[in-house]
Amino acid sequence: MKMLATLVAVLLGASLAHAAAGPQVIGWVSPYALEASMRGLESSPAVGATLTRIGLQLWNPSVDGRGLVFAPIDATGQQVTAPDVVRFRDWARARNIQVLLTVYNNSQVLGKWDWALARGAFADHRAEFIQALVAEMDKFQLDGIDLDLEGEGDHSTDRVAYAAFVRDLSKVLRSKGRLLTVDSFHSPCDNAPNMSWWGDWKGQVDAIHSMGYADLYEGSTDTFTPPNQPVCAGGAHLFKYSWQLQHGLTAGYRADQIVMGLPTWVDTWGKGGLGSDAVSHLREVQTLGGGVALWDLQLAAPGWNSSDTWDAVRALRRNPGSGWKKLAP
Repeated sequence: MKMLATLVAVLLGASLAHAAAGPQVIGWVSPYALEASMRGLESSPAVGATLTRIGLQLWNPSVDGRGLVFAPIDATGQQVTAPDVVRFRDWARARNIQVLLTVYNNSQVLGKWDWALARGAFADHRAEFIQALVAEMDKFQLDGIDLDLEGEGDHSTDRVAYAAFVRDLSKVLRSKGRLLTVDSFHSPCDNAPNMSWWGDWKGQVDAIHSMGYADLYEGSTDTFTPPNQPVCAGGAHLFKYSWQLQHGLTAGYRADQIVMGLPTWVDTWGKGGLGSDAVSHLREVQTLGGGVALWDLQLAAPGWNSSDTWDAVRALRRNPGSGWKKLAP
């Protein structure tokens, strides 16, 4: 029986590895937009044919830090239900899209990113929280776990504890042939987890989602100065896709493991580069060989319902460029 379980894990791992090859296209379902997200998913056959992963951002850490609870869908506290999870999982499975359990530390009730809530789980009750995450993933037969635990401000004192959490969770998931991804702030100078932490997770995570969204574009010349600190990275133009990607390469990742956040609530942002529309930004990422992370699957802006946009997403996935080679350290 043990040998059979091991064989299943190995085969599942091989299947996931095959499915994960190349730049990823992930989008998220949020608890406050379940119906709008399903409408977005069904807005065009191209959406289901192009997404490679969906993150179900439907869970919070429990208040005691030892488990998980379904997130509320609105300010009244009414929660997501198990059938909601199954509905989106089955939609994705029918289209060979991997489905991840996304745990996050905000909600329509909390109204903020509660780092103390996150820390109470990943630092104070690490083993129990990992056990709960894995049990919930198994319960719903999901393909892995996506960590969206965010803290605003300086939380560098928690970096070691977070790294230990990622390491231990990764070990369990890899033994099962499942995926682990992490959502990160898009500078190395503030908030948690941020780009300076990426090197801690080398060899342990399958992808990092850089949550810059409308901040990120290849033509960016913006710098970043955290409150009461010097300018980040010596005043570098760190919100360029190429700067983000080079940072990931230097930290030891493949180009396809660095996944750039793109906003779907707008269809034009930034300036310079190839242009300000979504198609131009997608082509910039394609040239570099990275993936894209779409927040979120409501696909609210008209441009995200355009066949041209989804043709560009498909091209990014199927024909990744080699621009990353010019960035390699």
